[in-house]
Amino acid sequence: MASKQLATVSPGLLWGLLLALLGSPAAADSSSVGLSFTTDREANDLALPKDAKVEISASHSFDTGVILGASGEYTNTAFSDSATLKLEGTVGYRVELGGLFSVTGSAGLGENIQTNGSGNDFPYYVLRIGADVKATEKVTWNIVTFRYRDAFDPDNDFLTPQLATGLSYDLDEHNSISGVAQYNWKDWDPDSVGLELGYKYRF
Repeated sequence: MASKQLATVSPGLLWGLLLALLGSPAAADSSSVGLSFTTDREANDLALPKDAKVEISASHSFDTGVILGASGEYTNTAFSDSATLKLEGTVGYRVELGGLFSVTGSAGLGENIQTNGSGNDFPYYVLRIGADVKATEKVTWNIVTFRYRDAFDPDNDFLTPQLATGLSYDLDEHNSISGVAQYNWKDWDPDSVGLELGYKYRF
């Protein structure tokens, strides 16, 4: 008898129950462009600067929850002429849980380009997962974001995981500013502590 009752349950009802359990995708279709500046300090001695980074980014969020992103990050190593440019493209997905809490995951490919100093260019891959909560109408707490990044060729020595947390503040409907604290590893050894200040325009 039970099996007959289960057989009459429509696929639409089952899908609705699944979305209720897992949360529904974000319902906002929007684009954004951003600019950020990061200063990194040596993990074992915060008094010593390690490098400085400037990043320009752009993204588009579909009403299905899918997010397409692209970025370019210029890094200059402290006390040297070494500089790199990282060009990156990502595909992600955001799920809203209860209206205040969201989880976002993404995967992407990039190219590390040596613009000055010694070194070679190489491709890499990157995975990210993060959780956010809407603390107030204007403030969002980016509770945690974890990045796993590595080159396809281990000889390039690019295993650089990162753990970050931060706050973003909506100045108005379109403009927001953010501050992020980062902890970086190199081959799972402590590498640097970073502070990022950012600006984003949504449209």
